[in-house]
Amino acid sequence: AQKEGVHFHEGEGFQYFLENGDAVKGIFSTNNNVYAADYTILAAGAWTPVFLPELQDKMRSTGHPVYMLRPKDPRPYEGEVFPGWSSDISRTGWYGFPATADGIVKVANHGAGINIGPREKREVPEALFPKFQDFLYNHLPGLMDPPVTRTRLCLYCDTWDGDFYITHHPERQGLVIATGGSGHGFKFAPVLGELIADVTEGKDNPFAHRFRWREKGEERGEAARFGGEL
Repeated sequence: AQKEGVHFHEGEGFQYFLENGDAVKGIFSTNNNVYAADYTILAAGAWTPVFLPELQDKMRSTGHPVYMLRPKDPRPYEGEVFPGWSSDISRTGWYGFPATADGIVKVANHGAGINIGPREKREVPEALFPKFQDFLYNHLPGLMDPPVTRTRLCLYCDTWDGDFYITHHPERQGLVIATGGSGHGFKFAPVLGELIADVTEGKDNPFAHRFRWREKGEERGEAARFGGEL
């Protein structure tokens, strides 16, 4: 991207949009810098309904428990013998990854999650821990004893129908929204850039209609996601 002329500005955040009537002309950053643009693309994940309150009826921020464990002997959990996995994920939500280079095994849940704002602490409620232990006891008993070195809530931007919103804002000219990963955005990262660029530039794309701006209907989600409570 840098070879193509893209400039990255790290260590500063969004403060507010630069607006002229109903048109968005860029942003003002937390470092008091002005970034003017013909098109402003908001790809803010769980922060989206905070920055655009008009979307709060269409999407929300949710948190999903992640547990990090350090087994005494990580070799049985290394990638060659213990690949990334999911355990009947639509019925349990549990999935995980092999040990990292420093011997940490990740076990997490892809389910309904809990409502949490992106400004809140991302602490896993203690009430969820027994369900985590039950899962290990029944499916990965070798991970019952290793200490949990860290926990956190993984934030999703969940839309009402589980689909992305990649679209021009219908009432704010120049503003494009690219959000609503709903827990599966990472899988599509390699192909989203082209789609976002096509939508921004008004080019035809076979997926643009599916991810258009749409009003809330009957809530639904992906089949490969646990819909019950932990």
